[in-house]
Amino acid sequence: MLLFDALGTQIKVSGEGEAAAAQEIRCLGELLTRFKPSALTTLNTTGELANPPLDLVRAVSHALDVARRTGGLVTPAILPVLEAAGYAGRLGDHWGSAARVPDTSEIVCAPELLRLPAGTRLDLGGTAKSWIAQRAFTQLHGDGFIDAGGDMMLRQSGRFAVEIERPFGGPAMYLECPPGVWGVATSSTLKRAWTGGHHLIDPRTGRPLESGLVQVTVIARALTDAEVLTKLAFLEEGRLDQLQHQAQVYAFDRESQFLTRRGGRWQTARID
Repeated sequence: MLLFDALGTQIKVSGEGEAAAAQEIRCLGELLTRFKPSALTTLNTTGELANPPLDLVRAVSHALDVARRTGGLVTPAILPVLEAAGYAGRLGDHWGSAARVPDTSEIVCAPELLRLPAGTRLDLGGTAKSWIAQRAFTQLHGDGFIDAGGDMMLRQSGRFAVEIERPFGGPAMYLECPPGVWGVATSSTLKRAWTGGHHLIDPRTGRPLESGLVQVTVIARALTDAEVLTKLAFLEEGRLDQLQHQAQVYAFDRESQFLTRRGGRWQTARID
């Protein structure tokens, strides 16, 4: 198993082809980061890139597709709002007034040109992390996994259990999965949080989202789908139910109850 830092977290990669998968993660992470000079920061600064790196086009295209499918609830145009809420270079850098989240429909995303409307800057965030991990996973053969700070893509030939951290402490819990390929994503309002805010933004208000839930975990056939569904569980349950399909959705609320989403409602779930 390989351990290294990338994508703002510790990455674990295990399986045949792990070296190639790790290299893919490192390269894509350098391309798409907003925390140091990259192709993405150049696009945000200049507003336009002619003949951009193809992987930047692919990542932005994926993020725009997610924005369309979620009605703008999960959007890459969130960067000015994140900074206003206090997530700039460091957590809690400052607190500004609520900012408007730009519409993404006017973004030009083509192999020959990326162009952002005035006032639009992109943060690909968790959408990019799940996209990178899923992309790098194609380098693995046979049983194996990629764990990107709790967001996992894995293939197992037998039944297995996924370890989930309890948000308020206590022994770890385990969710059983059948054999196959699965993506597991977790989002929390308690991580990357500071006094008065956290990193999960509600684009409708321009503020850190407010919810009775504090942590959501989704198990789906694709990590990119699981990541999107975690955000929808916090933001809009109706749209979550429309897109959930066969995914398993679990959550902890503020009272530390463990819940699962079935039949359009939250139900108390058993913890093994």
